[in-house]
Amino acid sequence: MEGPRNSHTAPRDYSDEQPAVSLPGILAAVRRQALWLAGTAAVVVAFTIFYTLRQRPVYEASTTLRLAEQQNAGNPTDLLTALSAPSSIETEIEILRSLRVAQDVVDSLGLQASVLVPQGVARSALFRDLRGVGDAAPGAYVVRREPDDFSVTAPDGHQGRAPYGAPLVVAGLELEPLPPVEGVAKTIELSVAPASAVAEAVRGALRVTRPQPNAAMVLLSYRSVDPQLASAVANAVAQSYIARRNEMQKQQARAGVQFLETQVQVIGAELREAESALEQFRRARFVIDPEAQAGDQVKRLADLRAEREQLAAERSELGALLAKARGAADGAGDWTVFASSPSLAKNQALSGIVQQLSSAETERSRLGTWRTAADPDVATIQRTIMLLRSRLVELAASQLRSLDAQAQGLDSALARSDARLQQIPEVQVRYARLRRQVDLDGQLYTLLQTRLKESQISEAMEIANIQVVDPAMVPTRPLGGRRLMNLLFGTASGLLLGLLVAFMREASDTRVRSREEVLRITQLPLLAAIPRIPAPNGRGRQGEPAERIETRLVTRHAPRSPAAEAYRALRTSLAFSTARRKAPLKTLVVTSAEPEDGKTTTAVNLALALAEQGHRVVLVAADQRRPVLHKVLHTERAPGLSDVLRGTAALETVIHHVPLPDHATGTLDFVSAGRPVPNPAELLGSAAARDLLSKLADRYDEVILDTPPLSVVTDAAVLATEADGLLVVARMGATHGEELRRAVEELAGIGARVVGTVLTDVHHAEDRYGYRYGHKYHYSSDEDGSSSDGR
Repeated sequence: MEGPRNSHTAPRDYSDEQPAVSLPGILAAVRRQALWLAGTAAVVVAFTIFYTLRQRPVYEASTTLRLAEQQNAGNPTDLLTALSAPSSIETEIEILRSLRVAQDVVDSLGLQASVLVPQGVARSALFRDLRGVGDAAPGAYVVRREPDDFSVTAPDGHQGRAPYGAPLVVAGLELEPLPPVEGVAKTIELSVAPASAVAEAVRGALRVTRPQPNAAMVLLSYRSVDPQLASAVANAVAQSYIARRNEMQKQQARAGVQFLETQVQVIGAELREAESALEQFRRARFVIDPEAQAGDQVKRLADLRAEREQLAAERSELGALLAKARGAADGAGDWTVFASSPSLAKNQALSGIVQQLSSAETERSRLGTWRTAADPDVATIQRTIMLLRSRLVELAASQLRSLDAQAQGLDSALARSDARLQQIPEVQVRYARLRRQVDLDGQLYTLLQTRLKESQISEAMEIANIQVVDPAMVPTRPLGGRRLMNLLFGTASGLLLGLLVAFMREASDTRVRSREEVLRITQLPLLAAIPRIPAPNGRGRQGEPAERIETRLVTRHAPRSPAAEAYRALRTSLAFSTARRKAPLKTLVVTSAEPEDGKTTTAVNLALALAEQGHRVVLVAADQRRPVLHKVLHTERAPGLSDVLRGTAALETVIHHVPLPDHATGTLDFVSAGRPVPNPAELLGSAAARDLLSKLADRYDEVILDTPPLSVVTDAAVLATEADGLLVVARMGATHGEELRRAVEELAGIGARVVGTVLTDVHHAEDRYGYRYGHKYHYSSDEDGSSSDGR
């Protein structure tokens, strides 16, 4: 054998060498799983095409609304502005999408019932009227149209019949179908769902957007497979919203009128009482004109005292009202007391808030008659009442502080002038106080009368602050791009799912797919990587095993091929291994972890490579289970190895000479398997086998033994204990890593001298990391002796 270049080279530790994931590795994995990837993508795309073709076209109808400032159309006042304060656009959008508006649309258009059969026909072409009366029973309804009349079958089996032109109510569903026409099915199947569920569906399908952020405009859109229904729903939502908005504004104006009427009566009664008290005082004291009778100082003192008393009364009254406002107030009647307060009457903001509270309490009382406290509308009005009460408390407290400041100022003025004006007649002071009360009540009464008339005018008017700019028209074309988007999405999803399936299969694949994996699994040196040997006529791994092996004898049939050079590299590696061991490697067992890993092909090609270098080599077919070498080398199976070991044949009679190529300088002999035996392992482990190996080692330079796979039988392990070395063969893309690791561990357990490993069928398409092999063997000589690079 060839001598070593470095006899002191220590074996490498490959336990931590694991190449990182690379783009070539990913591409190699994709190539290996191409069928699964393509199949998965094809299934997803086919399903997408099937779903797209069965999908009914969708139509979209849109209407545009203008939301203007809410104000009185006639002569607006501050009170009406407070009663109808404008809401933000976002709030109006939420009202448009509210469940109550959706319920109005469901009730008005009869959306509880949807047409199942026939598909693709508009409801208007089948029914003149179709709506639910109360709570229609959910389920399937069947309508059969005859020439003169029609019948309806409810989900509970109840039937009804009526002539055309007369609506029929069955199980809460009112319907009036049109007479059948040519080309349209006479039987109609309807599906009725609960009104609440349909309203939620309509609400979810409704889209409300703002075309321009700075414009008080909203775009309301609805999609449906029925173009006429899409238009009808969009317009119905707009009309329901406008109707509810106007009704709410009218309710606010009506509540304001009722509130003002009550206050006019209260203030009118107080005015009459004040006028009566003044008249009685004048008659009792014979007061004609106190201002003409008293001097300027007396008049000043009387005015200050009257104003001070008025302030004290207002402070006391306002303090009591403030304490009441901070306490519990459960009805609209509690707020009428606030209106009689002069302080509230003079403070326009307080008056407006009190009126809003009265309106809100009235609305809460109305809702409380038929709704619970958990209802969203009741909860909303309750929050409004609490907010208004909080605002009322803040403003009343501020007004009280203002009155306190005024009282302090008056006290200071009275203290300064009290010494000089102690002689002011009591009659003048009392007259001034009575006169002031009459003037104050008269002004307040006049103001309330004016606002009452204005509110009555507003109640009678239509407050049109919401307008339909563009009503929804019946769409003539379905939404474009849906099918194309479905196909694009399906294709992308199919490719992603295919890649996921491919990578999952790749991750679960435990087969050896690189030289690095062999090194990491076995912890043994890799002596050679044999490139994939192309099969003749593209037959691949078809045909008989002997035929396939014979076509792979590259050292004989294709001596300049990359695979032949790889076997010669194996021969060199074995020579280096022998030099490092400092012991001759005379007998070599060739085995594998699993069947069809290429061990027999490796054994024959290695024997030929050694022989062509001038060595005397004998190839022994030690596979007694499924021997094929005698067919590959065209000899007889018997007599052979088993016959020699059993003593029925002499060694000389079983040795066959194998012809070699002309350039070979050595010899190659072959010992076939022999006749079948029932106990191959015991026969190979016998003393006769050890004696035979000793004789062959004395006669030949190398003895190559082809043995069965380790995962099948123990024949190779039995011979390994007697041979000088053992060579483990693995096949890229076929040998499972766990089987290979188990085989190596078993050999180490019995003390076998494993020389190294050989990786066969190496190809970049099978390599897990996408590496390319074989190009280093393409350098050869031409016929004329010149060198050429075959890369």
